[in-house]
Amino acid sequence: MATGRVDYLDGIRAVAIVAVLALHWFSWYVPFFHGGVIGVDLFFVLSGFIITTMLWRTPSDWAPFMRRRLVRLYPALLGLVAGSVVLYAVVPWAPLDPVDVARRGVIVLTQLSSPYAAEQEGSLWLPALQPFGQTWSLAVEWYFYALWPVAVIAARRRGWSARRLATVSVAVAAVDYAASLALGTFWFYFGPTARCAELLVGAALALWFVDRGRPAPPRGNLPAALALAAVAAYSLLGPDGDSPVYRYVGVPVAVAAGVVLIRTGHRLLGHPWLATVGRHSYSLYLWHVVPFLLLEEAPAPKPLLGLVAVASAVGLTVLSYRYLERPFLRPRSDVLGPAREVTPTPAPRA
Repeated sequence: MATGRVDYLDGIRAVAIVAVLALHWFSWYVPFFHGGVIGVDLFFVLSGFIITTMLWRTPSDWAPFMRRRLVRLYPALLGLVAGSVVLYAVVPWAPLDPVDVARRGVIVLTQLSSPYAAEQEGSLWLPALQPFGQTWSLAVEWYFYALWPVAVIAARRRGWSARRLATVSVAVAAVDYAASLALGTFWFYFGPTARCAELLVGAALALWFVDRGRPAPPRGNLPAALALAAVAAYSLLGPDGDSPVYRYVGVPVAVAAGVVLIRTGHRLLGHPWLATVGRHSYSLYLWHVVPFLLLEEAPAPKPLLGLVAVASAVGLTVLSYRYLERPFLRPRSDVLGPAREVTPTPAPRA
C-alpha cells in the first residue's frame, strides 16, 4: 500500500484504463482493440466493490456519502469542462465552437449524459457530446450512488448481515443482466440498467469479504494470469459494444475477470508502475480523447498529430491529478484493505 491507497486495486484500474486507451487510441488505425470496451465493465465491477466496502465498514447517512463523492469526483470533472472550453477557444482549427462545447459541458455536469447519449444515433464516440462523450459512465455511477447507499443503510438498520445482502445483490444482478439482454444496443451499452448488474456483482464481492474475511490468496499465479489473459484477448480480438458478442461474451468475461483479480489481489497488480497508472486513471479517462478530437482537423501529418495528442493527454492528466484530484483524496487503505485473511481449514483425513 502507498499514499493511503491499495496498490493492487490501483493495478486493476490500470488494466481497465489500458483497455479503454487501446480502444480509443488505436482501433481507428488497426483492425484490433475494439474489444477494449470491456475496460469500462471492469471499472464498474471494481467501483461496486470499493463503494460497498466503504459503505459497510464506515456506516454513514446518504447525504454525507454523496457529499464525499461530490468532493472526490467533481473538481476534476469541472476542470475537464472548463479546460476544454478554453482549449476549443484558443486552438484555431478546433472542430467545435467553444459556446457549443460549454453547452455540452453543462449537460455533463448535470450527470445526465448517460440517458442523453443512449438516445443519440452514432458510434460509441458519442458525437452528440464530444468532447465529453466518455463521461456517460460517470453518470451511470451517479445513479448507483443515488440508490445503492440507501439500500445498504436500510439493510444495516434492519439488522441484515453482509452475507444476506450479498445474496440479494447477486440475485438482483442476475435478474437485471438477464432482463437487459432484450434492450437495444445503445440502451444496453450506455444506459444504467445493465451496468447496475456489474456494479452489484462488485458490491456482492465486497459484502462477502466483509462477512467471511478476505480469503488467503490462492497458491500460484494461474487464476490471476487467466483473468488478465481473458481481458487482453477480448480487448485485442473481440468486437465492440455494437455486437451481440459483447453482451453475451464480453460482459461476462469482464465481470468474471474483475471478480478474480479483486479476489486474488495478485502482487503483480501492485507493481509501482501499474499502480501509478491506476492512481491517475480517473483524470486519464476524463482527458484521454480530448486532444485527439481537438487535433483531428489540424494541418499536420497524422502520425505527428497522434504523438502530440498522446503527449497532451498525459500532460493534462498529470495536471488534473495533481491539482484537482490529489488534494481531495482521503486515505482509504484502512477501509479497503483486508480486515483479516481466512485460510481454509484442511478437511480431516478419513
